[in-house]
Amino acid sequence: MLCAQQPNLYFEKLTTQNGLSHNKVNCFVQDRRGFMWIGTEDGLNRYDGHSFVVFRHEPGNPSSVSGNIITSLLEDEAEVLWIATADGGLTRYDYRLPPERQFKQYRHSRNDSASIPVNTVNTLLHDAQGYVWLGTGGKGVWRFNKTTEKFEQPVTKGTQGILDLCMDRNGIIWVGRQGGGLLKINSRNLSFEADARYADLYARLPHTTVTALYADGRDNMWYGSWDKVLYRYNARTNHEEVFREGAAGGFVNDEIISFAEDRNGWLWIGGRQKGLQLYNEKQNRFYHYRYNASLEGTVADDRINSIYTDKQGTVWLATNKGISISPVQAQFEQVFLPPGPADKKSLTVYDFFREHNQELWIGTDNGIYTWQDSTASFRHIPLQYQGRPLSVTKFFRDTDGAFYLGTDYSLFRFDTQHRRLSLLPNTGKDSVMNRIIESRVVSIARDTIDQHPVLLVLPYGHFLAYYDLVEQRWVSRVDTAKKILQRFNLKDNLLRKIFKARNGNIWLATAKSGLGSWEKQPSPRVRYLDGDPSEPGSIHNNHVYDITEDAKGNLWVSTYGGGLHYFDVRTEKFKHIAGSNNLLEGIQADEAGNIWMIGSGDLYKYDPVKDAWFSFRLPDLKKTGGITGNIYKDPAGKMYVTGAGYFIAFDPAAVRDMHRTPDIFFTDLKVFNTSFSHLLRQDKITLQHDQNYFRIEFAAPDFSPAGNVRYSYRLEGWDKNWVDNGSQNFAQFSNLAGGEYIFQVKATGGPGAREGKTAYVRIIIIPPFWRQWWFYAAVAILLSGAVYGIYRYRVNELLKRQAIRNKIAQDLHDNVGSTLSSIAVFSEVAQIHHQRKNEDELSAAITRISDTAGEMISEMNDIVWAINPGNDSMSTILQRMESFARPLLAARNIRFHLEAGQDVMQLNLEMTRRKNLYLIFKESVNNALKYADCVNLWVSIRLHQHELEMTVRDDGKGFDQATARTSPSLSGNGLRNMEMRAAEMKGTLITRSQPGEGTVIQLKFPVS
Repeated sequence: MLCAQQPNLYFEKLTTQNGLSHNKVNCFVQDRRGFMWIGTEDGLNRYDGHSFVVFRHEPGNPSSVSGNIITSLLEDEAEVLWIATADGGLTRYDYRLPPERQFKQYRHSRNDSASIPVNTVNTLLHDAQGYVWLGTGGKGVWRFNKTTEKFEQPVTKGTQGILDLCMDRNGIIWVGRQGGGLLKINSRNLSFEADARYADLYARLPHTTVTALYADGRDNMWYGSWDKVLYRYNARTNHEEVFREGAAGGFVNDEIISFAEDRNGWLWIGGRQKGLQLYNEKQNRFYHYRYNASLEGTVADDRINSIYTDKQGTVWLATNKGISISPVQAQFEQVFLPPGPADKKSLTVYDFFREHNQELWIGTDNGIYTWQDSTASFRHIPLQYQGRPLSVTKFFRDTDGAFYLGTDYSLFRFDTQHRRLSLLPNTGKDSVMNRIIESRVVSIARDTIDQHPVLLVLPYGHFLAYYDLVEQRWVSRVDTAKKILQRFNLKDNLLRKIFKARNGNIWLATAKSGLGSWEKQPSPRVRYLDGDPSEPGSIHNNHVYDITEDAKGNLWVSTYGGGLHYFDVRTEKFKHIAGSNNLLEGIQADEAGNIWMIGSGDLYKYDPVKDAWFSFRLPDLKKTGGITGNIYKDPAGKMYVTGAGYFIAFDPAAVRDMHRTPDIFFTDLKVFNTSFSHLLRQDKITLQHDQNYFRIEFAAPDFSPAGNVRYSYRLEGWDKNWVDNGSQNFAQFSNLAGGEYIFQVKATGGPGAREGKTAYVRIIIIPPFWRQWWFYAAVAILLSGAVYGIYRYRVNELLKRQAIRNKIAQDLHDNVGSTLSSIAVFSEVAQIHHQRKNEDELSAAITRISDTAGEMISEMNDIVWAINPGNDSMSTILQRMESFARPLLAARNIRFHLEAGQDVMQLNLEMTRRKNLYLIFKESVNNALKYADCVNLWVSIRLHQHELEMTVRDDGKGFDQATARTSPSLSGNGLRNMEMRAAEMKGTLITRSQPGEGTVIQLKFPVS
C-alpha cells in the first residue's frame, strides 16, 4: 500500500443472494483444508469461494449443530472445529467421522451438573495445553477439557458477563468483561489478577466494559470499550495508551468490537457504528472507511462484527448486511477525472500519451487532462477550434518531432510548449477530413506513398485518408483523381487501427473484413485475411478490434466476437486461443510477453508460455459497467485502461498473480441421497452392487480475486476422457457395473488455466453374485453337468430303445418263434393224421393250428400297440382294456366291471409299463375266461401314494395255486410270466385263490 495517501480499498460483497444463510455475520475461521467457516445469526456456513454449505440446528437431532446463532469459531490442532452459539452452548465438529457422529453437542441441562453451565457462549480460545476456553454470557470464564469432556471455572469472583478472550505471548489470557474491566488469567496455573478498583461497578474508570481484544504482531494488546475510545497496552513500554477523536492520528471515536492485522502490519479495526478504520503504526495514522450506498465496493455496513485475515492475506469483514472481502493490497486503483461540463454525466477517455517520466496526457471529450503522479492532481487543457470544443481522441508523436492531435473535427498539429493547435494546411479543401461527420480520428501512422512521406489517418466510418506532407494536402475517398478506394482496395469503411510493426509493415484492423495487410509494392494495396470456416488457420471472426506484436514479430489479434488469435506472419495462419472472452477489445503485450486485453468490461491476461488465462476484478466504485476501449502502454511499460470518467494505471510486472492452483478435497459421498462422507477417508471405498447410484461432492477452496475454480473429472473404467464440469462441484453415476474404478477430479484456477491439482479415490463395486467368478464357475460346472446329463440321457434313451428293440425281438422270437414251431409240429401231426385217414384227429390238429395262429396275431397286435407313443395315456389304455375284455367275456355271458379313479386318467405310462400292464390284464382275463367258470369279472385301477394298483377279481371256481404254475398257456404267459412282467416294472404281483372261492390278482407298481 502507498503510504503517501489513503489506501485504496475495494470490497467484494457476499450476502444471502450468494447463498449465505443470513446477512448478519458474527465470526470467521479458515480450517486446515482452506475452507472458510462463517458463523451467522442463522446457521453455520462452509464456503469454498464459489458455493455455501449451510448447517443448522435441528430440534431433537443430536447430530446437528447445537444452536443457530453462531458467535465464535476455532479449529484446534487435531483439525476439530469448535463452535460457540448464543442459543445452544458448544458444538464439536469433525468432518472425518460418520455423518451421524460429526456434530457433538454440549448443551446446558438442569438435570446434569456436569453439563455446560449456560447455553450463551460469546467467545472461544484455545491454549497451548489443548484446553478450550469459553467466555459466556452471565456465567464467567470456563475451561473445557477435551479428553475428559469436563468444564471447570477458574475464576468465580467479579462480573460474569464475558465479551472477549485473547492470549498474549506469555500465556496470559486477557478477559474482556461487561463491567469490571480487564481480568487476566494464567492459562498454565489458573492464577488470576484484576484491578480492585473495578469492583465498584459505578466507579468512573476507563474501559469498565471491554468489548474486543487483540494481540498484534508486536505483542501489543489492543482493546475497545463502551467509552468509544481505543486502547493499546504497549508491550515495549508496559503502559496503556489511548487513541481518541481529535488527537493526532485521526482516530474516529467508536465502540470497537473487532480487530485483525494484515500481512503488511496494518491493523484493521471494526466499529459498532462508524465502519472500518485502518491503523499504520509507522505513520501513527488512522484511515477511515464507511458504507456508501452510491458507490460500488465500499464496506457493506458500518457495523463490523468481526475481522479475519485468511492464509492468502485476504481480509474478511463480518457485518450486519453480509460479508465484505478485500485483498490485503489493492493492485488496481481507480483515478476519477474531475467533473466535466454540466451536460456530461461523465467524461469519456479516448487516449493517453506519456514521454519518459513526464506527466500523463489524457485525451477526453472535454479536451486534454494532465495527471501528475507525485501530487495526484489533474490539470485541464480545454481545446477549441473556431469556437467549437474539441474531443481529443488520438495522440501521435511523429518521427520528426511533430506532435499531432486526432479529434472529432480533424487532425491538428499541437504545440505542447505553448498549448496551441493548428489545422493542417489545405484541410478545408477535403470534405472528409474537414469537420469529420459524426466521427473522430481513431488511429494515425507515418508511411510513404508515391515516394512522399504521408500521415495515414483513420476517420472512423470514412475508410482511410492520408495527408501528403510534401504536397500538403489530404487525399480521401472523395478525391476523384486518386480514387484510393479502388487503388488501395479499400472495401471496409470501419477501420479501427493502423498498426505499424517493428519491421515497418503496416496492418489494419477492420470491422468487417478481418485483418488487412497494407502491401506497398509496387503501390499500396490492402490484402484481406478474412475468415473462412472451410479453411484451417483462418480467423474465427472478421471484426478485428486491436493488434499488437510479440518479440518474434508475430501478431496478437483481438476480435469482437471471436476472441484472441495468434497470427504467424510467415505462414499467414491464425491460431485461435481457447478459453478467451469472445468480446475482446484493446490488447497490449508486456515486457515478459504476456498479453493483456479488455473483454466484457474486465481485464484479462494470457500467458503464452503456460497457456494459461487470468482475469482480474477491477474496482468500479461508481458502477459504470467496467473498462472499455484500448489499452495504452507508456515508454516505461506501465499500462492504462479506462472506463466512464476514470482510468486505472498499473505496472504489469508488479501485478501479483492472485490466482493459484487450489487444493481439492472430497466433501461428501452420497449413495441414493444418504451421506457416507466418512468413507472418503479410506484408501478405497467398497460398495455393494445395489449401491451403484452415487454422487461424489468435492471442492477446491479459492478466494483469490476473480477466482473462478473450474472442475474436470474422470472415472477410470467408465470415462474415456476428462469431463469438463465447469463450476459444478459434484459428479454422479448410476448403473455402474461391478468392478474397480478410480475417480479423479482436477481443479484449475479459472477458464483457460491448463494446470490443476488432482485428487482421486478408488471405488470398488462388488458385483451381484450372479456376476462373480465363482458363480460363473458354478454355472459352467452346472452347464457342463447338464450337457453331460443330456448326453447321458440321450445315451440311456438310445440304450433303452435298443433294450426295447431287443425285448421286442426277444418277445417276437419267444412268442412268434415258439408259436410257429408249434404250428409246424401240429402241421406234421396233421399230415400224419391225413395220411392215416384219421379225420377226427386231423380236424383237432387243424383247429389247434388255427387257434395258435390267432393267438400269435393277437400278441403281434399287442406289441405294435405298445410301441405306439400315442397310446401312453391311461385313458387310451383303459379303452383298449374295455374293447378287449367286454366283447370276449360277453360271448361267455360273463359280466365285466371296470373302475378307474379320475386321478388315474391323468397318468401317462411309458411303453414298457404300458405293455406289461396291458399284458398282465389280458392274461388275467384270459385265465378267468378259460379256467374260472365265473359269472362276474371285476377290474379296479387306483392310484395310491405314487403307486398304480390294479385288482382283477372273479367269482369262479378258483384253483390250487400250488398246481397252477405247472399249466402255462400255449404262448408261455402263465402266472410266472405275469410275475416277471411285474418285476420288470419294479412292482409286485399277488395271486390269491382257493377252489370254490374265486381268484384275485393284485398288481402294484410305482408311477411318477
